[in-house]
Amino acid sequence: MAFKENTTQDWREPVYVQVSMRTPNTIHNASEALDFLDNAWKGSRKKHRFAKEICSAAVLGQVSPETAREAFVQAASEARMITCAPNAEASS
Repeated sequence: MAFKENTTQDWREPVYVQVSMRTPNTIHNASEALDFLDNAWKGSRKKHRFAKEICSAAVLGQVSPETAREAFVQAASEARMITCAPNAEASS
């Protein structure tokens, strides 16, 4: 399945990420995730690079937005950032 390039295609559910004691960031799509990964990331970089690659691919339409969301959530969790990533399927 091919995906159209769409840098603003929102995820079904946003991801809320809090770094330190700052106000939580609300991430709606792969483009916002890339910005966060580039400018606000703190902590472990093990899954950081992979998340950046997957989010970049989603922006280019090469992978689904939800694949990028999952990679971002996994990277944030691995970095021990406080996250709230509701699962759209569980609430349906």
